[in-house]
Amino acid sequence: MSKSMKKLLSTLFAIAIVGLALGQCDGAHSAIDDMSWLSCQGTENPNSSRTENHWIMYDFGAYYHLNESHFWNYNQSEETENGIATVAIDYSNDGQNWTWWGDLNLDEAPGSDDYFGEEGPNFEGLLAKYLLLSIVSNHGGPCYGFSEMKLKVDPGELDIDEPSLQVFAFGLHPNPAKDMASVQVESGFGTQISLYSPTGALISNQLALSQVTRLDLRELAPGVYLVEVVKSDGARATQRLTVVN
Repeated sequence: MSKSMKKLLSTLFAIAIVGLALGQCDGAHSAIDDMSWLSCQGTENPNSSRTENHWIMYDFGAYYHLNESHFWNYNQSEETENGIATVAIDYSNDGQNWTWWGDLNLDEAPGSDDYFGEEGPNFEGLLAKYLLLSIVSNHGGPCYGFSEMKLKVDPGELDIDEPSLQVFAFGLHPNPAKDMASVQVESGFGTQISLYSPTGALISNQLALSQVTRLDLRELAPGVYLVEVVKSDGARATQRLTVVN
């Protein structure tokens, strides 16, 4: 599927999402659904830091607070192996600078007419204008398919002077890491350093007392985690950290 077709589908999905705050996520999908998204040829990801080349980008057209979600995987009869197994979720306020929210695992659809999908994550009021789904893996098929996502949303406003939207660089090494990783922040005293799981759950939060802060990774399972650094003036930056055995 071409990039232009992907953006068109994303726009259609976004229109449905706008009115979803009053909706219910209880609709069934048939095993013959021509509206499903299917990608058999990859294209460049809108997030330049990602290598995944099968993706869906939702442009909501305005800022929204994202809350509960519901997902329907690819439900075409005898083709459900094309459905998403793992998807990385990024969000953005400008379509250029992306923040990783976490990874989501989806069950394979049954390929039946009474498929009601599955409950997705609660984004807990996350403010975003764009949402990017980058397909990490599927259930073994030759292509990558997906039927629908629904979100409960509330209108939101973005303060362009909000200091928390500022971005700065910080050191994170080694990466990948096994037992320990160091976060290096210039003028880092008083900086808050948070570590989030692949699903977005807060693991640790500590106050930097020097330029270098160490993260204890010994109890963590292998995976891709998120390190968030927030300075005392509200400036915020994130990096992904890969934990290995």
